[in-house]
Amino acid sequence: MTIPEMIVGVRPVPQGYEFHLSLASLPASALCGAQVAPTQIPPNFYGIDSAIEGRWCQSCETLRRAAARAVDPPTAVVPGDAPCL
Repeated sequence: MTIPEMIVGVRPVPQGYEFHLSLASLPASALCGAQVAPTQIPPNFYGIDSAIEGRWCQSCETLRRAAARAVDPPTAVVPGDAPCL
């Protein structure tokens, strides 16, 4: 089993933009349930504050990490899981 392909979606909020993750097969609905518009932002940029101005949905990130762990719990390597040194 593999993790489904993800895309980055966006929705406008009063303070700017909020970025979410969506399944590529359902680009208008974020993992957290928010209605979004697909973007051209590569999913590997998700959560990198210096790359794009806006807020990142923590619920989408949590759901993405849970999906990665469910696919291969003992060996799943998810970017951002490494401890800070």
